[in-house]
Amino acid sequence: MMAGDGGNLLLGGSPDGSFSRLLGRIVHDFNNPLAAIIGFADLLKNPNIPPEKRERYVSRIYEQAVKLSQLVENMAFFSAIPSPALARTSLVRTAADVVALRSGGFQGLGIELCNRGGGSDIAVMADRSALVRILHSLLNNAEQVYKENPTLERKVVELRCRAEGNMGQLDIADSGTGVPAELKDRIFEPFFSTRRSGGLGLGLTVSRGLARQMQGDVEVLETPDPVLGGAVFRITLPLA
Repeated sequence: MMAGDGGNLLLGGSPDGSFSRLLGRIVHDFNNPLAAIIGFADLLKNPNIPPEKRERYVSRIYEQAVKLSQLVENMAFFSAIPSPALARTSLVRTAADVVALRSGGFQGLGIELCNRGGGSDIAVMADRSALVRILHSLLNNAEQVYKENPTLERKVVELRCRAEGNMGQLDIADSGTGVPAELKDRIFEPFFSTRRSGGLGLGLTVSRGLARQMQGDVEVLETPDPVLGGAVFRITLPLA
């Protein structure tokens, strides 16, 4: 689907009410992070909260603000495709930076977020801001798995980096329920969402689009992770 098609779907109406449903999903996706930001900001007004709770609340506000920013950028992606500014980028360091930003929020949800890094630094040709955006989107997906499956005993997300041939690979693996075989292609379609709570369904579409603009890709592996048993999303980018 071309970028222009996505823009037409966002702006055009249809007799079967699909535009109204899409608008409802947009409102829902914006309301949830806004409500969380307001709630945690209200909790921070208390001058007597313990430092560890204050740090956790600030982390959650940051995460929800990132989600709002991504929603805006995802919608803008379909009206104007950005041109990535490619430069030598450390895959290992970028993964570590994102994990450091997100670990507090994940910990607050009872999720163990691990950065397994790699044996040595792996440099790829990428737009660092685009790579960070892809990572946040994939971590949001992993977080949603555990929110919708609260009875899962093990809640782990691992990031692993390595070089394979002339490509750098960054895997995001989880201990969730995995992706059904019949949905492995559909989850990258615009406006398709598997969330029971709804969702705009643009995160994976935009992530793959950004990666392909950098001569790489984002895919979900055919088989479950051999260690954690859940889904594995793989980012591939050309080595520098």
